[in-house]
Amino acid sequence: MDSAVALIIFASYFLIIITLFGIVLNELLQKYGLHRDSFSRKRATLFAFLAVVSFAHTWYYMFRFMEWSFRDYESKVGAYDGSFIERLGNWLVGTALFEQAWRTVCYGASNWWWSQQLCSYTVGSWTIFIFVEGNRRNIRHVWAYMFLGQLVAISVASNLFYVAISLSAARPVKQVAFHPVVSCSVLLSLLAVACTPLTSEHTFLPNLLLMHTLAMVPLLCGPYLDAFKDFSMNVRLLHTQVLFISVCIHVSSSLIVFFSSDQPVAAVLWSTLFSHPAQSSIGWDVIWTSASFVLWSILTNQTSTRRGIVSLMLTPLVSVGVVAPVVALVDEESRLIRKTE
Repeated sequence: MDSAVALIIFASYFLIIITLFGIVLNELLQKYGLHRDSFSRKRATLFAFLAVVSFAHTWYYMFRFMEWSFRDYESKVGAYDGSFIERLGNWLVGTALFEQAWRTVCYGASNWWWSQQLCSYTVGSWTIFIFVEGNRRNIRHVWAYMFLGQLVAISVASNLFYVAISLSAARPVKQVAFHPVVSCSVLLSLLAVACTPLTSEHTFLPNLLLMHTLAMVPLLCGPYLDAFKDFSMNVRLLHTQVLFISVCIHVSSSLIVFFSSDQPVAAVLWSTLFSHPAQSSIGWDVIWTSASFVLWSILTNQTSTRRGIVSLMLTPLVSVGVVAPVVALVDEESRLIRKTE
């Protein structure tokens, strides 16, 4: 009975992913067919290509992780004589697959150095980005992009969202303050990221689930609400706080790697990237997400030269989680300058 339930949950995981892809791609294909601007269509095609490539690359390692986990389980408990489906069910019952993957990429100084970049970017700047742009461009189902990113890969979801932006016209938004639900969710989720290396065996999973859940909250709320205007947070202040926390997370993880290894840091981080299939999956997700972010910063019309230089120069050095709020602040400064002209 437990085996059957585990198999159903496992199959449901892939069914949810297929459904999310269906929701997102249905809207994108409709917009692509109606859009007539040549540059926007080419830009959308480019990021759609990057979504496919990043999906293939990260999920190659994801399937390798599942294979490793299956073999590791049977090497410890012994292989059964039953059918492959029965063995699969026993593996799923005996293995906390989600937690196993995340523990692998979060425990260890160099492992966490890779993972914290993706976590801080996702729950910080990217959450704000899709919240704002989804409202500004009337993109439907923005929650589906976040959910897809959490279940598949942030690089895949972010590239698909760049496609959506490329095919959606922007409209002016007067409100420049965030509802407290939005700002509190973002900041608390970032604090959960910061606390991850400090968790114990019992607190690791609750903290991880809290981080994932809080990232979804702003995208399930109404757009810019005025009900608590006195408690709303200025957009520049929120980006500044996200930047401060992200810098603290990245600097602390980098210092720990530096002082805990007697080998060149670059060599340690590169070997860590290939140390385990789960680590390779999230590590390459970081790389693809960072590369797509830099490319988007360069190709975006608004303040393209300035933001492009900032992202191109800094992202490889200090992570996308740190650079993204800097670019957002550059954009806000440019908007203020245009308003005063």
